[in-house]
Amino acid sequence: MVRKTAKKIGICHYRVGMTDGVSLEIGKRKKIYEKMGFSVKLIAGPRSKTADFIIPELEFDRPDIVKIKKNALQSARDYKSVDDLIRDIYKVSDTIESKFMKIQEKEKFDILILHNIFSHGRHIAAARAFYNIAQNTNIKFIAISHDFYSTYLGMYIPQYSEIKKYLKKYVPPKSKIIKKHIVISSPRQKLLHQLIGQKAMIFPDMFEFNQAAWKKDNYNKDFPESFKLKKNDLIILQATRIVERKAIELAIDLIAELNKRKKELIGKKLWNGKTMNAKSDIILAFGQFVEPASVEYKKKLIAKMKKQGVKYRFMSNQVEHERGQRQGKKIYSLWDAYAHADLISYPSIVEGWGNQFIEAIFAKKPVFVFEYPVFKADIKKEGYKYISLGSTFKRVGWEAKISRNKLRQASDDTIATLLNQKTKQILNKNWQIGKKYHGKKTMIKLLKKTIN
Repeated sequence: MVRKTAKKIGICHYRVGMTDGVSLEIGKRKKIYEKMGFSVKLIAGPRSKTADFIIPELEFDRPDIVKIKKNALQSARDYKSVDDLIRDIYKVSDTIESKFMKIQEKEKFDILILHNIFSHGRHIAAARAFYNIAQNTNIKFIAISHDFYSTYLGMYIPQYSEIKKYLKKYVPPKSKIIKKHIVISSPRQKLLHQLIGQKAMIFPDMFEFNQAAWKKDNYNKDFPESFKLKKNDLIILQATRIVERKAIELAIDLIAELNKRKKELIGKKLWNGKTMNAKSDIILAFGQFVEPASVEYKKKLIAKMKKQGVKYRFMSNQVEHERGQRQGKKIYSLWDAYAHADLISYPSIVEGWGNQFIEAIFAKKPVFVFEYPVFKADIKKEGYKYISLGSTFKRVGWEAKISRNKLRQASDDTIATLLNQKTKQILNKNWQIGKKYHGKKTMIKLLKKTIN
């Protein structure tokens, strides 16, 4: 039931309406808040597809923002002095603040929910902008931190003492003007308490388990043809963005092992009724886009796949968050890719929570997982069955590597899962577990708690 005077909620992130985990979470939450009677508007950078308001300076891949990030947190080389760097940070920050206040004059938000603004290392100028806005308005500020710059395995290291002071003040802020801090996992909760002495509410990723199942239908029946996939190919979907921390090289290593043992699969019925033949290929299908900062990583992955004889498809030119048309070409949703996948790849070594994991659970697909810290702490105990890549790795050059024994065990488990006619029963049980812990009822309860 819609209220006579709906409170206004603004939700702000660098991007919305895309297929990254935070965008997907924002989309789910917006719909539910609107059903609860709130008026909700999205504020984000220019790469967004569903934003109500665009602030160009919120895009973290803008050259000026990338320059700030690199010199503040990676390698100080482009400024004569730290004063010049701070001046650029303030300039961007002041611009964001000014542009948001013009939006606020029109919308008069009662609540502003910020995703990653106060925790992410890719755009530290935005943190100061919204800190100042919180100080100078009566908006109720809610800070949701999916990712903290300090968790990214040495990627972000303050280059100046002045930057350390800046981060201590703004990323994240200790100030009581932030009415509520929310994180998405227990390790993040502990980290936030260490940083600012505040206990945050935990709100993990959620999913709409009551929606229609993702299935092959008249719209997506030509999906394989569009990407030159044969009817009996084994399709392994990498549903994440192409980013270094997703450790996609681990998936390539596993598929290379499976290729050596392909004869064990040929002529046998897989868990979903598919039967591979001598002409079948094992395909690593990339369902999402490459981040601009990770273009070189994609090149390394391609070289590795070619070297190891792993077949692949990049699909992001025709796969987006929703179905549609672009320049006369059919656009499939990411969910269409799941419908045609036989197995899901989730080899990330760092995740804030695990959006693609819960998508695989909803899709009722087997999934192989590297047990990253948050998975071990919060997700594993829920009781899912999955193929494990272990929980330890080492760096060999640019690559994450797991032990040879663990790789063999994972290939054994993958083949056993693909051939097990009870796999459907296992996947159905996974679905029930997912709905219990991450379904709509739990989400509504947490959303109400968020704004109260």
